[in-house]
Amino acid sequence: MRRLIIAALASAALVALPGCGKSSTADAPEAASDASSATLAGAISGAAGLSTVASALKGSGLASVFDGAAPYTLLAPTDDAFGALGEAGATLKTPENSAAMAAILRGHILPGYVTMADLDAALDAAKGKAVKMTTMAGDELSFSRDGEELTVTAPDGSSAKVDGKPLTATNGVVIPIDAVLKKVPKTASAG
Repeated sequence: MRRLIIAALASAALVALPGCGKSSTADAPEAASDASSATLAGAISGAAGLSTVASALKGSGLASVFDGAAPYTLLAPTDDAFGALGEAGATLKTPENSAAMAAILRGHILPGYVTMADLDAALDAAKGKAVKMTTMAGDELSFSRDGEELTVTAPDGSSAKVDGKPLTATNGVVIPIDAVLKKVPKTASAG
């Protein structure tokens, strides 16, 4: 399956595809060894720096999806990324805003299991152009590389960089990123 995805990425690098990435495959292992036998939900729940996402997935009901067999790639904003949102980030974490948080997280979920090697191959095939992939929310994210740094940009202009080693799971990949890929209102309403 991975070879089929690579072939599709190489032949049509600008077509919306499932997948995601990390800034460097040369200097960091792709998976944390303790997460490789867990589902995505399990890998996220034990990952340092991803407690906000883990809690949000449980509170929104999305964790059960990540316990299933279907493969997904999650661009997981770190706890610091949510902290950088200030009051809006704190408001998003409240139970009454679980629907808003779920909507934001769907914009960080890509269908499919694509490794960094797959994404690097797509970016190489794109020869300097962005690689576009569609999220579960229907948004088209653009992935680009500047040296070893991978940036993902949302349609609203918000962007993030990979911020840590990806975790692989039996049903997908978790990639920590340093920002939330949606401009979140600074008011108490996080919709």
